[in-house]
Amino acid sequence: MASSAVGSTNTRAFVEALSYEHSPLDKTRARDDAVLAAYKYLITYRTASRLSLVANVYPQRGAGLDPDDWYEELVAPLLGELPGVSPPGPGTATWRYAPE
Repeated sequence: MASSAVGSTNTRAFVEALSYEHSPLDKTRARDDAVLAAYKYLITYRTASRLSLVANVYPQRGAGLDPDDWYEELVAPLLGELPGVSPPGPGTATWRYAPE
């Protein structure tokens, strides 16, 4: 299912379906766009660290948040809910994308 998300409108549908249940932030279009950009970055590169996400995605899709809040309150809680995404485990800072 996740592999069909690459390069299609399904990626936006996956992001728009997020409930924000695990985020202290309210859902907005700008925040959805930020999560979508982080997801597309991860799909493209297959792995990403917090530093690479903040350096490469945040400047264009900051959603009105500072970099720490952008990552901790928006990206980290929501990115792991998307298809094919594995969040960093204990002792690692690497997000991984593996199509299912």
